[in-house]
Amino acid sequence: MDYNCLGYRFRPTEDEIITYFLQNKIHGHASRVRAINTINICAFEPWELPEQAATPDDEEWYFFSELQKKYANSDRVDRTTKLGSWKVTGGDRQIWDNCGKEVIGVKKNLVFHKGHGSKAKKTSWVIHEYHSSKASVHQAISSVLYN
Repeated sequence: MDYNCLGYRFRPTEDEIITYFLQNKIHGHASRVRAINTINICAFEPWELPEQAATPDDEEWYFFSELQKKYANSDRVDRTTKLGSWKVTGGDRQIWDNCGKEVIGVKKNLVFHKGHGSKAKKTSWVIHEYHSSKASVHQAISSVLYN
């Protein structure tokens, strides 16, 4: 699919993100739509992420990422970059299927803080991180935007 088409915007619903894109990725099925690149989000600073996206000229960028554990024997996720870290804000929000009958995943909101420790400053970079409730693997789709 050509993403340079005039007027094209990749705007999947939360249900589509989880049931189509994330589930297919987890199960190794290829997607006909190639609008989500696979990267390690924390290998880049937020302002470098648009260049890594399949749709770099869009206002929101989507990525598959395998979440890295902070410690080998922990479920905590390492969200640190060289210049800062992504911090979870608010609680997890359940995502329901399009019929509203079944919880299919969870959405986490994260904000990038530039710097480390007490000197870290909140920025306008935001991630909406989507996880499937049907998979035990540590993969997610991240929607990155600058507010």
